[in-house]
Amino acid sequence: MKRLLILSVSAGAGHKRAAEALEEAARRRWPSKEIRHVDILDFTGGLYRTGYVQSYLEMVNHAPELWGTLYRASDRPKRSGLEPKLVHLFNRIEFSRFRQFVREFRPDFVLATHFLAAQVFAPYRLRGRDRFPFGLVLTDFDAHAFWVQPTADRFFVASGEVAATLAGSGIEAKKIAVTGIPISAAFSRHHDRKLLRGRLRLSAGRPVVLVMSGAAGVGSVTEIVKRVLSSGRVQVLAVCGRNEKARRSLQRVRPPRGSALKVYGFVEDVDSLMAAADLFVGKSGGLTTAECLAMGLPMVVYDPFQARRSATATSCWKPARE
Repeated sequence: MKRLLILSVSAGAGHKRAAEALEEAARRRWPSKEIRHVDILDFTGGLYRTGYVQSYLEMVNHAPELWGTLYRASDRPKRSGLEPKLVHLFNRIEFSRFRQFVREFRPDFVLATHFLAAQVFAPYRLRGRDRFPFGLVLTDFDAHAFWVQPTADRFFVASGEVAATLAGSGIEAKKIAVTGIPISAAFSRHHDRKLLRGRLRLSAGRPVVLVMSGAAGVGSVTEIVKRVLSSGRVQVLAVCGRNEKARRSLQRVRPPRGSALKVYGFVEDVDSLMAAADLFVGKSGGLTTAECLAMGLPMVVYDPFQARRSATATSCWKPARE
């Protein structure tokens, strides 16, 4: 292999973080190879990119019930007819620059952490074009119908349950590998908890709770932090991502006597905060869940989106660290 292309989509932070983890591992293993990681939406028009990302964020923040309804309604095999043809026509126009980039790069292998790339290339691969080896890396503990892309050569999934879901949807079992969700090596390294707590100026005698809203700032993090603080003598590390409104709101919160609150915006060293914490409180996104599992950090999931199954709740438990 000379050239590896890794594709992500900035619709939620998880797809990008998984791609970054793959890039990190690939560069460590094949330092002399040409490895590229690109965001597919960088090749589209500003209106399309904004609509693709913002529609998701707006719904999960302001209309989660609508998001749940759309998720379930779209979680079924696609039928032939006018709608798929219109989608293909739109994608053919919108993603022409992206397809040209991939063809000029001439990859020896492509890994995508979002199904969009498979959707874009599917019509061409069915006609025998763009037959580079193509792998899909699922970034959640469930497999929505959008991930069922028969023209992909390989599927890398989190668990046997996800593998069974894909196989039940028509994907050949020999194409599926249970590998786990890719995360940065930082979450597997040893962390000196005492040293980290000292750097964060945390008391050694009180529990530390990490509350996160995700990189995009999804969720009612302010209300959750207030509830955690009211539970007793606790130290809270609140990560607001890019939600500046929540960050400013939390900076005005006065913790009860005996408790403490540290507020962060977007952070790069999430592994350090997880290593310093006794408990994680937040959303159960695939990447976050995998990171907590790797760190041995217990999770409390609040206000989860209703999906088809409770796969995350049943698949992601791991005993607390000693």
